[in-house]
Amino acid sequence: LSLGNTYWEQDLLDFDERVRKLIGSDFEYVCELKFDGVAIGLTYQHGKLVRAVTRGDGMQGDDVTANVKTIRSIPLKLLPGDYPDEFEIRGEIFMPRPVFDKLNTELYDQLKEDGYDEDEIADRLLKNPRNAAAGTVKMQDSKSVSKRSLDCFLYFIYGENLPFKTHYESIKKARQWGFKVSDYTVKVNSIKNVFDFINEWDH
Repeated sequence: LSLGNTYWEQDLLDFDERVRKLIGSDFEYVCELKFDGVAIGLTYQHGKLVRAVTRGDGMQGDDVTANVKTIRSIPLKLLPGDYPDEFEIRGEIFMPRPVFDKLNTELYDQLKEDGYDEDEIADRLLKNPRNAAAGTVKMQDSKSVSKRSLDCFLYFIYGENLPFKTHYESIKKARQWGFKVSDYTVKVNSIKNVFDFINEWDH
């Protein structure tokens, strides 16, 4: 269930043209930033978090519920709201850069103290925040996970009897329900405005 990627303006223009041929011009775009972390699906029943599963190979993932419950930005129980009895919300778990840098500094100091040389230390340091987040989510010890200060943005809701009709409305509703949603999300009505959003973040 990965999203399609493109790095070329022409691909977006072609997509926009295909959409117009199919449904006309009465549509809008929602522009959001892509967070590079670990894809996660959270299932809530009667407002309580009951299951957290990684995307895995797209068909089957890992149950990481115990570890995900240590992430402070993920609510264990929702406040009363108009959400259905059961739904799934998907998002991205990530390790903030300051946390990653702090872990590597501590690891470097420990390895140096243990007598490793610079090349050996370089091999043992965490390579990047995304891999560090992925490894952390799958750790056996939830207490160790909680110390690594993972974070999570949520961005897509699945379920029946959902109280909204559009994706943009779902994002606003997710925020009302207590989920952490990116502030950098805008609704626009033309492909030109999509490019404006992209260009703003490219500079």
